[in-house]
Amino acid sequence: MYSIDQKTFLSLLKTKQIHLIDIRDSYLYEQGTIKGAINIPYRLLRFDPGRYLLKEEVYYIFCSNGTLSERLTNLLNSLGYQIINVEGGYDAFPYK
Repeated sequence: MYSIDQKTFLSLLKTKQIHLIDIRDSYLYEQGTIKGAINIPYRLLRFDPGRYLLKEEVYYIFCSNGTLSERLTNLLNSLGYQIINVEGGYDAFPYK
């Protein structure tokens, strides 16, 4: 399983610069996101990951509740990318 719990994720955010991707639709991203996250909606990342990702980099992704990002994490890792799902997604993030 390629995932990180919220507590570990919060510690990581405080200590390290990471590649963080919000895969929610753009209108949700514009309403609020985790500081430092860029927006690449699910459908774009799923169907053309090579346009946005490098296989030698590690990326953390999240959706609203962690379900869609978990599925995408599994798919992208099977294609050779290094993706980590943020469990619980944006809904579980305490600092909005």
